Amino acid sequence: MAPLVIASLAALGRRYAIDKTTISRNLTLLARNGWIESPAAGGAGERRFMLTAAGRKRLAAARPEWMKAQEHLRTRMTARDWDAMWRVFRKVTAAAQDVQRADRDVQRADRMETAR
Repeated sequence: MAPLVIASLAALGRRYAIDKTTISRNLTLLARNGWIESPAAGGAGERRFMLTAAGRKRLAAARPEWMKAQEHLRTRMTARDWDAMWRVFRKVTAAAQDVQRADRDVQRADRMETAR
C-alpha cells in the first residue's frame, strides 16, 4: 500500500493474488501494530485500509533493507536467471489472478442461479 492510498480487502487480494483469509489475517496484524487503519466505510460496507503515519514511517524504514536484500540475492544470480525469475513470478501471479477471476465468475453464476 502506498502512502495515502485507500485500498479495499478485495482490491488488495486481486492485486497481490492472495486469498481473503490471508489478507485479512495480515491486515489484522498490521492494524494491531498501528501501521494501518480502516477509515469510515463509504458504501457497500466493504472495509478499506490505509497506512497510518507510523505505517508510512515503518515502510520507509523497511524499504532500504528490502532493496539491500534484493541486491544481495541479485549478486548471486546471473542477469539471465534474475530476469527469468521475475518472468516466472509474473506468470505465477497472472495464473493465480486468472484462478481468482474464474472462482468469482463461478460464485456469481451460482448466486444468479440460486436467485432464480
